[in-house]
Amino acid sequence: MATLQEVKAVQPDWFSRKNILFFSDVSYRVLHSKKTGKPYLARSTYAWSNMTGKNRTLHWRLNSLDEDLKIRPLVDVVFPDLWAVKRWLKEN
Repeated sequence: MATLQEVKAVQPDWFSRKNILFFSDVSYRVLHSKKTGKPYLARSTYAWSNMTGKNRTLHWRLNSLDEDLKIRPLVDVVFPDLWAVKRWLKEN
């Protein structure tokens, strides 16, 4: 099972202060699919939620991780909370 420390070691620039501020990330977790065991980087983030004049809202996003733990593209779902992320991971 992959850990957050292992992902940070593979791509330290992703977790740099500059990157965290740019994306407005709040926290990170590595979670795994219940069906496949595939690891994902779960991010609680404000990521441009206020770009269209809306209120800034905290939400969750998932990035898939390769076998070598490199961070890959976003899953095309915006999750309202961690429970929604865990439900998605249980089904996928």
